[in-house]
Amino acid sequence: MRARGAGAVRQVAEAGCAPNTAARPAHRPHPAGPTDGEAHARVWRVEELRRQLEVVLRSIDATILPQELGQAVAGARGWLAEIAPANPLYPAPAFVRALEHTVRITQEFLARHTVAATYVHLDTEQPPWAEHQCLEAASAPYCRHVAVRQHDVATNGWPLEQRPGFARLRGDIEEGRVQLLVVRSAADLVPSGTPLADQKRAAEAITAWLFRHRARLLCADEIARPSHTP
Repeated sequence: MRARGAGAVRQVAEAGCAPNTAARPAHRPHPAGPTDGEAHARVWRVEELRRQLEVVLRSIDATILPQELGQAVAGARGWLAEIAPANPLYPAPAFVRALEHTVRITQEFLARHTVAATYVHLDTEQPPWAEHQCLEAASAPYCRHVAVRQHDVATNGWPLEQRPGFARLRGDIEEGRVQLLVVRSAADLVPSGTPLADQKRAAEAITAWLFRHRARLLCADEIARPSHTP
């Protein structure tokens, strides 16, 4: 990702997002909010992209990065702190495209500096490699490569920290060799039959632990789940 200061990003945004009153149709959105479907879809898209950018920048903050690339990251952060469409109720298509580009290159930048590990919990003794391959495919857009593969078998009653496979993985994470933990779902991190609410809390606890070690959690079922629509 080529380094670019926040000013450069801002200049592009302002050039592409100023309203073109000559070209804009006579219809105007109501002050209370957009009144046509296209404008509403763009407003929602801008909000969604800003959320995505906030998440990836938070992950970058927890990652050891080459110092010379900090300016490029600062440029992406400018979208969250400073840059907004000229009319927030009617963002120009150019603004949406520029924000999409910023999110995409920032995600790609993080992936290039990320090494992953896959972890699977199996109910019975069986070869785990097909499961690992599925997780590796799911994680491809989010990491440079998968370097570590660990699994446990029939340890449903054991706390995660007592599982031998995860214990080996823990060392790789705590020593900084892995920045992304990839699992099928949060269910692999808790005993069988754990309610969904408790699974979510367990995933949040693991996420906090990973963040302290400059790593993050990726659940494959969350990737596959369709995002909400406006």
